[in-house]
Amino acid sequence: MNQEINKLLLIINPVSGDGKNLKRLENILKLLQNWQITSVISQYKGCVADYLENTKLAEFDVIGLVGGDGTLHEAINGLKDKIDKAPPIILFPCGTGNAFNSDIQCRDIPTAIHNLNRRKIQEIDIFELTDSSNSKYYFFNNAGWGLVSNINVTAEKLRFLGGIRYTIAALIHIFKNPKFKAKVKIDNHVIEQEFCFVLACNSIHTGKDMKIAPLADMSDGLLDILVIKHLSIFNLLKLFPLIFSGKHIHSKLVNYIRASSVNIDARPLNLIIDGEIKASAPFSIEIYQQKLKMIV
Repeated sequence: MNQEINKLLLIINPVSGDGKNLKRLENILKLLQNWQITSVISQYKGCVADYLENTKLAEFDVIGLVGGDGTLHEAINGLKDKIDKAPPIILFPCGTGNAFNSDIQCRDIPTAIHNLNRRKIQEIDIFELTDSSNSKYYFFNNAGWGLVSNINVTAEKLRFLGGIRYTIAALIHIFKNPKFKAKVKIDNHVIEQEFCFVLACNSIHTGKDMKIAPLADMSDGLLDILVIKHLSIFNLLKLFPLIFSGKHIHSKLVNYIRASSVNIDARPLNLIIDGEIKASAPFSIEIYQQKLKMIV
């Protein structure tokens, strides 16, 4: 009897993480068995989104992404109009932070191959962010405003340092300690004051092994929102190490809110969405009705 041949669309982001994903691709192809593979290499920023938006996907059983959270972010925005019809996605942990894969405890390629072959599917929530220009973006991990935006802008310039760049960038901006004034509405609760940052999370992890939202569940239809008012440098330094264990949410300095929507009315400021620097405040976030099928 002939074994069933499964069809895999494998999209490779060659610059994600440490830039060695083409070499990793050789190992992935060796480990895959009983798969008919169509490989596509991303040629430019936004290529993954463009390709998935304009490609008929019905012939494929699974979409594989060789990259990190930014690659999955591109894929989601390319699939936004056909998420309900798209094949399930497997994300190989080949980025820098690998927040999604940390949440599902898939930290290496052999584990991802195992997950692919057993094909257990989890439907994860997708959120829609509308920014100051009325542009819409879709995300699965988190969206941040304030200090976290500045940290990610700096971290992007320090990519040559690898995952530690997030910690270094955080310390740089903690010592700068800027203030951000805004009116924040979370569901029906309004807070107006000077903030350090507001971060709306769908997953537990961010950056490199930071458990920023330890109670988050990617399938519960809610955002886990961290609201940090403006603090002294001393308090920020005291709070920062706790993020790696998730113990920061027990601090009286942290307002941890679970909600379905958030709106921030503030002066224009770059936002961070799934680790990507894009969009600008003011903005609003609401749950997107369709869920994304992920192999976990």
